[in-house]
Amino acid sequence: MEKEPLTQKQEEYIEKMSRHLPVLRASIRITQKDLARKIGVTRQSMMLIETKRRPLQWSTYLALVFVFQQYDDSKKLLDSFEIFDYNMMRHLE
Repeated sequence: MEKEPLTQKQEEYIEKMSRHLPVLRASIRITQKDLARKIGVTRQSMMLIETKRRPLQWSTYLALVFVFQQYDDSKKLLDSFEIFDYNMMRHLE
């Protein structure tokens, strides 16, 4: 099965998540290692993503959104930084 190319909106969300990832992680007081474990990547991968030396994949973006939605502080930041649009959920069905 061939991967579909990302939409412009998906690319914008990924860019915003990449830019604000350290702040989001700090808002829930979690280490890179623990966040990496929650989303199924290595700590090394998380560090490379946070320092923008590895691109954030769409599947990783979605996993991060899922984690950050679980905490009030980071959920507010997702809204404030416009990193996630609830209307986007209907496209995931």
